[in-house]
Amino acid sequence: MSVARSMVIATFWLVLVPASCATTRGAIVRAADRLERNADAFDSDTRYAPDPTYSVTGYLRGAREFVEQAHGFRRMVDSASDREVIFGFEHLWRSYRALRDEVFRLHSRQARADLQPVTEAFVDVQRIVKNGYSYADSSLYASGGYQFDPYYN
Repeated sequence: MSVARSMVIATFWLVLVPASCATTRGAIVRAADRLERNADAFDSDTRYAPDPTYSVTGYLRGAREFVEQAHGFRRMVDSASDREVIFGFEHLWRSYRALRDEVFRLHSRQARADLQPVTEAFVDVQRIVKNGYSYADSSLYASGGYQFDPYYN
């Protein structure tokens, strides 16, 4: 009886663990794709529709940099190891913070509203990384997660 029970438990883990990894991988790919699209739309809006809300040229430097980071992160998550996902997210997180800070310095409700879809998509990516990849980073696991500020967490 003990051997049969061990076999059932082993089979369960062999099926469950790869399935959960595939689910996490699919979720991060979908979330990263959404983030990339929203960041690109935000950048396009600020670049091609000059508005005094943003700047004299209508261009936010942080928006283009974040689009590039989001695009790189999206390409990377398709084939990266879990540790590479965490490393890539750390770069993405810094870039997002720079963009968010740039938008908040404008003191514009419109600019903040325009950033909202990017923020929502970023929070989705953040949640998946925090919940699905924490085991791959010992410092993340030990600290209980990244220390995010209250603006979007």
